[in-house]
Amino acid sequence: MEYPDFLRHVANKIISPTNLDAKRLDEARKLLAEAETKYKFSSYGGNPKKLIDYLQSPDFIELVMMLGVDLSKKLVQLILDSYQDEEVRSTASKIIEELDGYSDIEESKTIKNRTFL
Repeated sequence: MEYPDFLRHVANKIISPTNLDAKRLDEARKLLAEAETKYKFSSYGGNPKKLIDYLQSPDFIELVMMLGVDLSKKLVQLILDSYQDEEVRSTASKIIEELDGYSDIEESKTIKNRTFL
């Protein structure tokens, strides 16, 4: 399957009650539903390659900020594992690199802000 449906076959594996509390789960689902309508990346009547547009958008950054870096990385890694399309995979790889860089910045801030006795 070159183009699994992003919401139903990919995102729902990560955006689940196992990983998020009820309030954040509802918010994530709302953001994703709005994104599917706006970017039309559904495999059912849309163009799955438009997922690239979503991943590069401020709307995706909003989702990342709500999910956190670790859960967002899991989501993007699942995109990388699920899609065969090279453009989608390349975009996902770049996002993972960016999220890794953000994690490194956050870790260094945490280390700097610690007080040692």
